[in-house]
Amino acid sequence: MEKKRVFKMAVMALLLFAFIGIPMVVEAGDAKKGEELVHGRPVANCVGCHHFPNIVMPSTIAPDLVDLMNNLYAEKDKEKLRQIVADANKFFPDTMMPSYGKGKLLIDKKKGEDKLSPEEQKKLIEKKIDDIVEYLYSLKKK
Repeated sequence: MEKKRVFKMAVMALLLFAFIGIPMVVEAGDAKKGEELVHGRPVANCVGCHHFPNIVMPSTIAPDLVDLMNNLYAEKDKEKLRQIVADANKFFPDTMMPSYGKGKLLIDKKKGEDKLSPEEQKKLIEKKIDDIVEYLYSLKKK
């Protein structure tokens, strides 16, 4: 009887440690949704200032993001780029770029997203920032 109990405890401990040792999988953003946000008005409207491919009259107000993605941001910089999209002022104090993570700039009233609870809006904003970052990484030449 004692051996069964010890065995069960050992199995439970093993499962617990195995579960704790499993790295958390972070869900990547959706590049297609990110592209819609980047090109979208009034939501992100990144194309109003940045150059992107397939834009008839690309803007030159802000840096060319295709060039930046190909020459500056490697895969290891994904979290930093995410932070820049969320709050560019933190990195570039003189920037005119809005802080998408601080306000409700990514909340689409036409889709009723302004009716969501503050917690749901925050999660949605985080997801949209992930989508934008994923789209920006899709611009990199393979």
